[in-house]
Amino acid sequence: MSATLNEVYAQLPSPPLSPKNNLYIDECLYEQFIYSDEELKQIESILSSPVQSPIECPIQLSKEDILRNKYISMMEEGVEVNGELTPYLYVIEKLHSIGNNVINKKTKDAVPLRVYETGTDKYQEFWVHPMFLSLQSFQFFKLFEEIKENNEEGIIEIEIPSLKSFAIVLYYLYTGDKSKLFEIAKIDESLCKGIMENIECLEINMASF
Repeated sequence: MSATLNEVYAQLPSPPLSPKNNLYIDECLYEQFIYSDEELKQIESILSSPVQSPIECPIQLSKEDILRNKYISMMEEGVEVNGELTPYLYVIEKLHSIGNNVINKKTKDAVPLRVYETGTDKYQEFWVHPMFLSLQSFQFFKLFEEIKENNEEGIIEIEIPSLKSFAIVLYYLYTGDKSKLFEIAKIDESLCKGIMENIECLEINMASF
């Protein structure tokens, strides 16, 4: 009489990890924890080594991250003026109120800026005031911080996507006049595109104004 299918399955050995084969599992687990004297010494050495906590191993921030945190802190806590912290927006409003009188003028605190267009040899030069630019643009903030740290002098150089529209962006940084910015942008689609590309490239903070 031929064996039934169930009888055939019953005669097969249990798989190594089957719950029906507890003895095999126990033996496998036991074998995993059999170590030589040398291996035991290594394990003891590892277990006895002090483990450093996250506080003891701080994450190393990049220089740009440090500057970005400093820039954000300035916007939130205020700008240092004559040794005292002054609200950020108050300082910006004061700068915008005098911007028309000093834009691209060689005053005592102005510095020469040479602006190149990306991928070309074209450039334009302007007289700019670090405070106007660095308080409203992270890229300018980073640039002037690095210049100050390295005690650099002479013409400052930057590269932007659109040279044609930079003067318009500069006008905005000095006056805060958004309506004028949008009015000019409507005249020419390429100008509008260039303005937006420059604002993005320079990381100009427009949301606060």
